[in-house]
Amino acid sequence: MLREAVTLLFDGQTEAEATRWLTRKGMLTPRGNEFRREVLHRLLTNPRLAGLHENGEPIEGWDERVLEPAVFMRLQKLYVERSEKRSAYREAHDYLLTGGCAVCDECSQPHVGSRAHADAPPSYKCDGCGKTRINAEKLEDFVAEHVLAELLKPGARKRLEKLECDNEAEIARLKEHIAGADERFASIGDLYGRGLMVKAAFVAAQKASKEDLRVSKLRLKHLEQMTDLPIGDVHDLVAWWRTASYASKRGLVLLEVKHVRVGRAEGSQDPAKRVLIDWRQPTT
Repeated sequence: MLREAVTLLFDGQTEAEATRWLTRKGMLTPRGNEFRREVLHRLLTNPRLAGLHENGEPIEGWDERVLEPAVFMRLQKLYVERSEKRSAYREAHDYLLTGGCAVCDECSQPHVGSRAHADAPPSYKCDGCGKTRINAEKLEDFVAEHVLAELLKPGARKRLEKLECDNEAEIARLKEHIAGADERFASIGDLYGRGLMVKAAFVAAQKASKEDLRVSKLRLKHLEQMTDLPIGDVHDLVAWWRTASYASKRGLVLLEVKHVRVGRAEGSQDPAKRVLIDWRQPTT
């Protein structure tokens, strides 16, 4: 049955599908449990299945092999090819709304780029409670549509100019804040060195300061990615969006949008029924 499962893999099926096939056939692990994908993968990558040492040399006096060495080596090659294909596929998607823009409506924690499993499409998943997940392309298309619609409203140019002034002011503030990081770290160390701070508080303060610096640098990077935006008729704006880099698109979204709040699916994957956009309001 394991040989037949390997044949399924050679025929293009996934390990998950091969595992389900083994379960339907009633095959159990040596411990009497149903097969899981991880267990099957660990078993099929063990060279002893083909009577081989780790270095690929035959084990002297080995009894019946489950797989012939040539078949085992072909299977390992298939695993490498699939791994490389998955890696290339995963790297192909640039997430537009990470970095604190997309957040969970349940716990307010940021969403991160994720995939439900190796062959799943890109999605956003809450990095806190983990209760919200949404298809990346659907969410990004929904947000892009609303951002472009917002920029086509009367007075959009004036509003955008004010937002850009806010953007420049925040960039200046972030640069100053980042430049003062060494001084803040030194101050924390000085307090601890003089016995004015217990070790637990010192460690917590250092950790918080490092996280604050990381978030500040990421925010600065995103704000600096904004490029000149042509505010003309709908065709000019849509043409700009279609040809702009992801960095420019991300900069525009961050300029216009404070947060994209993602709620639970509740039986519907339609972003219009589970996504709320908090728009930035000019302060200048």
